[in-house]
Amino acid sequence: MTDNDHTQDAALPSVTEFGGEENTAERSSPAKDLGSAVVIAIIAVAVAVMSLRLDVPGSAFTAPGLLPLVTSLSLLLMAVALGTKAVRAGAATGFVSAVGSATRRFVSDTEGRRALLLIGIVVAYVVLVGQISFDWRIPTPAFVFQISSYEVISIVVITTIMKLFWRAPFWRCALISLISVEVLAAIFRYGFAIIMPESF
Repeated sequence: MTDNDHTQDAALPSVTEFGGEENTAERSSPAKDLGSAVVIAIIAVAVAVMSLRLDVPGSAFTAPGLLPLVTSLSLLLMAVALGTKAVRAGAATGFVSAVGSATRRFVSDTEGRRALLLIGIVVAYVVLVGQISFDWRIPTPAFVFQISSYEVISIVVITTIMKLFWRAPFWRCALISLISVEVLAAIFRYGFAIIMPESF
């Protein structure tokens, strides 16, 4: 090989392995996979139980809980497969201590505490919608204006979330929340004739 060949080889660009945005293998670990499998399995079991508790007005093939049940069972199978692979890779060793350490880091972090606060607000929102039910009707010359407990609770909760995380003036948060909730409610109530969620 001549010196000219070496010069040409040096001029060629080196070939590197492409790693896209979905290439997360290096950031994953058996312990993280096992933790993800546990969370997915818990969610899948909860969805399956709630799906089985839904009423079946017709046959089992037309039951409203059929699709959520099939989806949750698929997630559960994937969680079991992921968990089994993680355990075989050694994730069970020191898993409890790793979870405790990760939990402490998450709670001590500002963004982690904000995420926990948001989760708590969403849970409280779901509970309030399920427990409080009223329907106000205000007649006007043009039509009867209707507002339900779902809309009132949604406006209050969304205003609270926006005030905590956006830190804009209260009136702006309340105005945006009011407009967005009422527009969506009007579309579903009058456009699609869908009943708003209420207590059960």
